[in-house]
Amino acid sequence: MITMAGTLDFLSINVWHILMAIGNLLILVLILKKFLFKPVQNIIKQREEEIGKAYSDAGEALEAANAEKELYLKKLDDAKSEADSLIKTASDRAKAESAEIISDAKAEAERRRKNADEDIELAKKKAADEMRDSISEMVISLAEKVVEKEIDPKAHQSLIDEAIDSLGEDS
Repeated sequence: MITMAGTLDFLSINVWHILMAIGNLLILVLILKKFLFKPVQNIIKQREEEIGKAYSDAGEALEAANAEKELYLKKLDDAKSEADSLIKTASDRAKAESAEIISDAKAEAERRRKNADEDIELAKKKAADEMRDSISEMVISLAEKVVEKEIDPKAHQSLIDEAIDSLGEDS
């Protein structure tokens, strides 16, 4: 259907239709913006905040974990140094006790040696006294036999003791 003006009816451009279509499009965009874009943007913004909070919480947790790790390592080092100190103290105490025991044993051995020396000296003196007494008795009995008379035993004993003492001092 060609008309006299030479235009086709179905291809004709109507300005009012174009303006109405643009108006409808603007209204549709405003409605979509109000009811769809803003809520979607709010959801996206809320999601970004949640993700940001999760990242900051994770960062804080990492910092706290690193601080706890440092504290743990410090406590571990302190415990190790304290254990080393206790071992050193125990070792020093054991050495001191060992030295004390050795010192006590040496002192006890020295005391026993001195006691043994004193016992030996006493035994020597006792043996010398017994020898002196026995020699005195022999000399007295020999002297009695030689002289065949009765001699005063006390005076004779003192003379013999003096002679034995002078002999004992010479040797």
